Amino acid sequence: MNWQHGVTVRTMGLQMMSMKQNRQWRFGSWVGSMLSVCCAFAFILLGLTTATAEAASASTTTANMMSGTEGVLLAVLGQEPQRRGRRGSDDDADEASEDGTEKSGADEDEAVEEEEEEDPDTYLALTNATVYAMTGAVHRNVTVLCKNGKIHEIGTGVQVPDTAEILDVDGYRVYPGLIAVRSSGILGGGDPSDSSDVYSMNLTLALAAGITTANTGNLAAKLTYGTLEDMVQKRNLFESLRYSSRNPQGKKSVRDGLRKVRDHLRDVASYEEEKRDNPDAEKPDEKWITGEYAKYMRLIKGEAAAEVDANTVHELIDLCDLSEEFGIELVIRGAYEGWAVAPRLARANVSAIVTPRDTVNANPRSNRPSGSTIENAAILYEHGIRLTFMPVGSWFGSGTGISMGGLAGRDLQHLPMEAAFGVRGGLSGEAAMRGLTIDAARIMGIDDRVGTIEVGKDADFFVCDGDPLHYMTQSRWTIVNGRIAYDKDKESLFEHIRKGGDVDAPPPTDHWPRRLGQPW
Repeated sequence: MNWQHGVTVRTMGLQMMSMKQNRQWRFGSWVGSMLSVCCAFAFILLGLTTATAEAASASTTTANMMSGTEGVLLAVLGQEPQRRGRRGSDDDADEASEDGTEKSGADEDEAVEEEEEEDPDTYLALTNATVYAMTGAVHRNVTVLCKNGKIHEIGTGVQVPDTAEILDVDGYRVYPGLIAVRSSGILGGGDPSDSSDVYSMNLTLALAAGITTANTGNLAAKLTYGTLEDMVQKRNLFESLRYSSRNPQGKKSVRDGLRKVRDHLRDVASYEEEKRDNPDAEKPDEKWITGEYAKYMRLIKGEAAAEVDANTVHELIDLCDLSEEFGIELVIRGAYEGWAVAPRLARANVSAIVTPRDTVNANPRSNRPSGSTIENAAILYEHGIRLTFMPVGSWFGSGTGISMGGLAGRDLQHLPMEAAFGVRGGLSGEAAMRGLTIDAARIMGIDDRVGTIEVGKDADFFVCDGDPLHYMTQSRWTIVNGRIAYDKDKESLFEHIRKGGDVDAPPPTDHWPRRLGQPW
């Protein structure tokens, strides 16, 4: 019985295997049938296509398509398709194209598509302009022609295309767009092109103050009202560095890290020299260059500047020593005692972001000059130190960037007023405007695109009705990337003040957001 039972089970297993193989064979047959149907359908479509082609190109087109179809079928069957010779030579084809005159329909379609895909050039012309280019020159009664967001031509005999948008800026001043080296609340955090509200009130307020570029996070971004196109200008502006006497261990860590990276670069240079005579020379290990060491590498190579907070004389001298020892570029925020060591800062070739309105009392226990002075910016500039301005601060503390609270005092409108306080301390008006334009651009490493009005640079303009450092001056237009991003007469914020650009207009009967005469 056991033997018969075993035979029966084996017989049943063989039957089941046979049924499974049968199903696999039927499935393979079904796949083959479907492939045959698809191939037949392809040949039918091929026939319909070639039947409607012109007689002159029918044979060539059909042969090419047939060879392609044959290649597909042979690939399905696992065979190598045969290569066919071409009728005629490439020279013959070139001669036919040059003589004549005849082009295939595909070539004509491609040419038409390329013409349709090319966006038309966009022009903006500022006529009758008085241009303060921040290059040392003032151009009067000129035309500034912008093409596709760039400054195309500046002069008196500029030919303006019929399709150009024209702004008559007679009676106004044209400056480069202002640059805010520190800001908060204008654009979104992280990547502003993903997080910014391009129709927000904060953005409008910034544009109304003439600001066209702002440092948000660690990147430079344009204030492109209504669009995200070309918003991000440059990433990784600075490398943050903490180097303070209040943290001796941190200072030692920074110096040790910089020294290790510098020694590595020297080893790499020796390796490159040795490799000329010894191809088997061993390259120094670079796997450890991550994190802080990668930051130090960028600093020593000059690929980025170090941004660091420092104010007192002792802190500033320490940073000068660090800069000279390792050859790194420093941008110092604060520096309210910089006036006391200005020659030392100049020798270290540092840049400064200052706040002329900062008020810090002198240290009575110190036997050397200390504390802040409104003359700080003027003294630094006289010693050749590149500087720009940062507002007093916001509700969140001093020196945190441009505030969004209110329209007077600590607000966007006082970015030019911060520079004006530098003028109050002896700084020239031209130097103050440089601090808001070209010098700010150089500190951020974007002076190849913005900061001056020159041919080839971005078409960013601040068109105002007076001296930007005067508290009564307002922006009439603010232009970003060749587009009008702010028009005073089309915004309800300030359009009622000196309406139509009349500088002698009487005061308005209503003042936003309070009525005149109402106690503040």
